[in-house]
Amino acid sequence: MTQLDDAIREALSSDEANQLDALVAPQGIWGLLGNVLQGRMAGWMWLSAIMQFIMFGAALWAGWHFFHAETGRNMALWGFGTGFFSFAMAMLKMWFLQQIDKQEILREIKRLELQLALVAQKIT
Repeated sequence: MTQLDDAIREALSSDEANQLDALVAPQGIWGLLGNVLQGRMAGWMWLSAIMQFIMFGAALWAGWHFFHAETGRNMALWGFGTGFFSFAMAMLKMWFLQQIDKQEILREIKRLELQLALVAQKIT
């Protein structure tokens, strides 16, 4: 794959190479989070982030009551609540991370489309 990338870079002008480098530049975790929280799904992502914090707090609250429960029935109920809130938080986190991955895949597809368009322009 690097040979193909090198061949494409040789065929590009400096301006086109700069455009391509802007898409290729790796982003850190904060950049990825920023992209997800500003895209088309920004409202849902913010809601998901807020719900993750709420579920975390609820899991801590239920876990506290679980360890201080007097009867076995109360322990079972608070334990179920702790498990439920922890599971809900984990599922929201998984969805959030899948959205980050989707953004990265779309970015890579755009990069490849730009490379192909620039090479096709050079050929014609």
